[in-house]
Amino acid sequence: MRASEILLSVVIFSLVIPSIIGFFLGRPVFVSYVYSDSMYPTLKRWDVFFINPLSKGDVGDIIVFNLSGKWTVHRVYAITEEGYITKGDNNVATDQQDGKNPPIPRDQVIGKVITVGGKPVKIPGLGKHVNSPLGMALLGVAGLLSIVSDSEVKRRRKRRVVITTEQVYIGLAGLLAMAMIFVGSMSWGGIDVTYASTLAGGQKEGWYLPGSVVEKNVTISNPSYIPMLVIAEGKVLDRTAFVLKGHEEISVPIRIEVPEETRVYRERISVYSYYPILPLSIVERLYSIEPHLPLIIEGLMVFFGMLAIKPLLGEPEVIAVRRSKK
Repeated sequence: MRASEILLSVVIFSLVIPSIIGFFLGRPVFVSYVYSDSMYPTLKRWDVFFINPLSKGDVGDIIVFNLSGKWTVHRVYAITEEGYITKGDNNVATDQQDGKNPPIPRDQVIGKVITVGGKPVKIPGLGKHVNSPLGMALLGVAGLLSIVSDSEVKRRRKRRVVITTEQVYIGLAGLLAMAMIFVGSMSWGGIDVTYASTLAGGQKEGWYLPGSVVEKNVTISNPSYIPMLVIAEGKVLDRTAFVLKGHEEISVPIRIEVPEETRVYRERISVYSYYPILPLSIVERLYSIEPHLPLIIEGLMVFFGMLAIKPLLGEPEVIAVRRSKK
């Protein structure tokens, strides 16, 4: 196997592992698929597309974001001070028309769909077969098998460069730890509480009298398949921490002190989720220092845990990495 093939294998695993973690956390990472016709014909139902998580997109770009609790892929129609105005190519109206949904905050956008020449890079129809961690794993394994078989067919006289299974194992352990930290932080989000301070308070939902105090509930849910430790806080909610089972939701009381100035307000409740590796009390303490710290500690625990069990896998073996002579 050539060094370039080893590198390609690492690249495949670096896509597959975060995607599998993202599946269990209930959110796309690098790869996702279309489950509606709202972007037809640009993206058709079951098309698999690829995401650049480092870009939030601009007007005209196709982005992936959380809309009313569902991951959505639509085009950016406009950008306002409050957030993105979005629209499916096959939809008549924007997602925000007539106040149906608020503008999408920047931190609810998880990435931009990768395009070439203005057209999305996609695999038509593949979403029917990879909508599971097993499907995504098989996709990666198929790629690896094709690499190995191709290298066997093209075997010639080559000079050898040697690496060991121990080095590969440590590399994969580090990759898994980094993927956990990366995907975990990308799953963070929030809830916007929008209300109006108005003399017509009470005539519509969300209209309150200036100077009044309103107590209501908001729902925080866990979209993942596994239990998660959740910490939520904001101006209308004192910091609270709890455990949510997979696909469980909880109603949390908030307190709104309505300002005297009459206008529309939006308060943000930040929601942070962590893997169920550390006790909730320790996660809270680490969070108080820096929100990313619990994720970093959990990633390191997984990394050193994998190193601890490495001797149980037997003695390291040598892998010959071959390069063609020129």
